[in-house]
Amino acid sequence: FVAALAERDYARLAGTLAPNVRMRALIPPGPVEISGPDAASAKFSSWFGGVEDLEVVSSGSDAIADRLHVYYRLRVRKPGDVWKLVEQHLLCALDGDRITALDLLCSGFRPDAQSTT
Repeated sequence: FVAALAERDYARLAGTLAPNVRMRALIPPGPVEISGPDAASAKFSSWFGGVEDLEVVSSGSDAIADRLHVYYRLRVRKPGDVWKLVEQHLLCALDGDRITALDLLCSGFRPDAQSTT
């Protein structure tokens, strides 16, 4: 999932999601709920598809009982803009190797104080 996102390969990202996946996200400016892998993948594309540069600062995953916690911090830059950081945490229900439910919490795109360009 994270590798597909980092490469902005949204078809591959959709392939990690079950056909009946339910995605709930708490993002600035508010909550969203999405059903289906194509719609979920399109939401990630709407957030990251227009960035010129994308770097994975950190990422990982661990099991929490019957859920998988996935997290990543990205450093991104849109054309003509400054670098920004965004961190997302996902709690996922799985069926085999596919995500059937995804609950996401997002920091929003925050200015990267370590970068001036």
